[in-house]
Amino acid sequence: MRFRLFLIVVALAAASHRGDAATARTYAATAAGWTTVATFKGEGGPAYDTKPFTVHGRKVRVVFTVQPNSSGPVPLLLTLFREGTSGVKNELGRETCVSCDGPQTKELGIVRAGSYYLHVITSRPWTLTLEEAQ
Repeated sequence: MRFRLFLIVVALAAASHRGDAATARTYAATAAGWTTVATFKGEGGPAYDTKPFTVHGRKVRVVFTVQPNSSGPVPLLLTLFREGTSGVKNELGRETCVSCDGPQTKELGIVRAGSYYLHVITSRPWTLTLEEAQ
């Protein structure tokens, strides 16, 4: 356990020394047993469908941040679909964040191997990283 923690600290320090926060998050996720599958960004407003991504039948999670506005945190809705499908009857998973205050992590559980996309709804700029267990 101490060795694993040491590796995480070293990786974070190396990445932050270079000033690359995204790289630091990737090192931390990898050291903790997660691999980045895809990263997406949006401006908010109309619903957004991500580009398709492929997972391999392991646990999947999303790590996301929504920029708050002057009235406070803003809600976010994520829906997982198999590539080529849409509509409520084809939903494979749904995650919500009613008050997205800072970075959020939501596990989607084990997702069967295949190609998927996320349908994202929020009114503010957002970033999302999809990760799969190693």
